[in-house]
Amino acid sequence: MKNIRTDLAMEYRTAGVKQGEEDGVRFTHGELYGFPLTETEVTAGHGEARTGKRAGLYLSLETGKLWQSDSDTRHSAVRAVGELIKRLLPEAGEGTVLVAGLGNEEITADAIGQRTVKGLVVTHHMKSLCPDLYASLELSDMAAVLPCVMGQTGLESAVLVRAAAERVSPRCLIVVDALAARSLSRLGTTVQLTRNGISPGSGVCNAREELSEQTMGCPVLAIGVPTVVDATTLLADAEGAAPKGAEGCFVTPKEADVMIRVMSRVLASAINEAVHGEGAGEYAPL
Repeated sequence: MKNIRTDLAMEYRTAGVKQGEEDGVRFTHGELYGFPLTETEVTAGHGEARTGKRAGLYLSLETGKLWQSDSDTRHSAVRAVGELIKRLLPEAGEGTVLVAGLGNEEITADAIGQRTVKGLVVTHHMKSLCPDLYASLELSDMAAVLPCVMGQTGLESAVLVRAAAERVSPRCLIVVDALAARSLSRLGTTVQLTRNGISPGSGVCNAREELSEQTMGCPVLAIGVPTVVDATTLLADAEGAAPKGAEGCFVTPKEADVMIRVMSRVLASAINEAVHGEGAGEYAPL
């Protein structure tokens, strides 16, 4: 199974983890607003060794192809993702929620983090510049940062996000990024949320410094949507072994552009509603 690569905790069962609690990976299946929901708990020690993921809870919502769905289905997905975000956010209180959109907008499959941030209702600047307007809007304190990728800035994304966090002292950091899946059917159709942090680029063999509570100094909620499948993983599943020529190649759907556009709006709307309250999701039209 050495060719298997996935960022989705829910895929580790099919990636070779044997059935049973002794595996260190426990699954709970349910439903939220009509969408299948899988809660994957990775236990310390054996579970971490099995999966290569940090111990903790991973929530995976299967939304289906929302770019082919009607507006009612998309709004239901916004409510579902928003509920999961609120579940993982620290208790409501004073302080800024900082959102970081990771990735490279010039590469479609890696653009979901940055495009999500562009649909957010940021208000942090208004507290000092327009305090009366800020108070009248009755919105929460939200700031955002777009750190881009190291090839564009020369700096680790984590360095830039940490600098922003040190500036605003957020009560929570939300990080949005593209992920890699094992199955083509997961691309653009699954949203994973966790409080266990994220290592940008890990799904495409280019792992950078992680963003987690340990490195950022505040609770970190990572939200990701798989947009690529590693070619070696895909071929290993189909043929049992992948040719060396497939190494470093990744597959994304032909409709990746509309997939990213719709899913980034869904995530932006869900974050807006989770942070600001019901109705704020309308600021990122679906």
